[in-house]
Amino acid sequence: MPTRPLLSRLPVPPGIAGVDAVLPALAAALAGSGPPVAPVPVSSAAVSTSYVAAVLAAVRPDDRSAPLEHDDVAVVLSTSGSTGDPRGVLLPARALTAMCTVANAMPGGEPGTPLWIVALPVTSMGGLNVLVRALASGVAPVALPSLGGAEPFTPGAFAAAVGVARSRSSDVRVSLVPAQVARLLADDAGVEALRGCTRILVGGGPLRPSLRSIATGLGINLTATYGSTETAGGCVFDGTPLPGVTVGVEGEREPGRLVIEGPCLALGYRGAPELTALCFVDGRFRTSDLGTVSQDGTVAVLGRIDDVVVVNGVNVSPAAVERVIEDLPDVAAAAVVAPVIGGEPSLHAFIEARDAAEGLAGLVEAVVEDRLGRAARPARVWPIDRLPYLPNGKVDRKRLEAWATGPGPAGAGE
Repeated sequence: MPTRPLLSRLPVPPGIAGVDAVLPALAAALAGSGPPVAPVPVSSAAVSTSYVAAVLAAVRPDDRSAPLEHDDVAVVLSTSGSTGDPRGVLLPARALTAMCTVANAMPGGEPGTPLWIVALPVTSMGGLNVLVRALASGVAPVALPSLGGAEPFTPGAFAAAVGVARSRSSDVRVSLVPAQVARLLADDAGVEALRGCTRILVGGGPLRPSLRSIATGLGINLTATYGSTETAGGCVFDGTPLPGVTVGVEGEREPGRLVIEGPCLALGYRGAPELTALCFVDGRFRTSDLGTVSQDGTVAVLGRIDDVVVVNGVNVSPAAVERVIEDLPDVAAAAVVAPVIGGEPSLHAFIEARDAAEGLAGLVEAVVEDRLGRAARPARVWPIDRLPYLPNGKVDRKRLEAWATGPGPAGAGE
């Protein structure tokens, strides 16, 4: 029976203070000299009490009637809950440190001593991973004041953080989500700051080709990562599994469910033995993602398995619709959801326009229909100022569905 107790929740305040709160406890948990940690955000203007409650329900840090499932758990971390209820993932130290060693060893300015910038919430896998890498490198990270929604993420603040980091090391690395990259690439100070980074990992969602093309044209190299909380974060870089990681497709047909094997895997889910048995099978993690693996081992992620809806008898992938829309030059960002309205799935596209949104809805409808067929044409296009995001930087799709089935976001156009 497991004997190591779960630490009562580790409150993580927004901003730089959150990093200070987590680092010592995380270091002790990884070393085995301290109890496991369950980082949970503190409710604030940017983090709702309902979101905190959902995280607590997933990680169950104060539930003494349910001891930890494994003695070697170092961290219990919540998944994002962007498409469903959050889950508490049981992460051993070996899984967290396995991939961070690879990320630190990638070529940079001074091999072995990278300095990481913390730009993602440390209550998410992306942000926590940066702390693990910083601990492994022995170089204190530089944190952004915007962490956890303490203030808006801005190119100016990012540039200031890069400046501080560059004064300490020639090898400055950062993990970002696509929305942050897009904002930085649209700003001169942001572009220069990205150029000052020796390694830029982009995860938490697909890196669209048009965004990578813009970055490449500006002399900025982005590394697209794929992984999840259950794989201790990114374990596939630019389509190539990291050393020790194997990615395959379940069954004989492709595309199919991606399955991952390697030292990065979690031990299961907190308080959910049936779900653990379903997703963690024979040393492999059965993802919820649809993809292919080429003969040379290159992994292509096509979307979520459950991200297919039937519209007028035709299978449609909202993710595919989203990709088509985001490739339009006038679109800064887009998200497509398919809530059930009137008993049938209805595609709704929420779009951030680069400039004026006039005429954009008609263009979107026409282009999507031309490329994907009439069934994929959105029932409604919503131009909005900014997509809603969860504290970990992922699009809040639950809120989008609520907008689509209700009055919509304040100030949204047609």
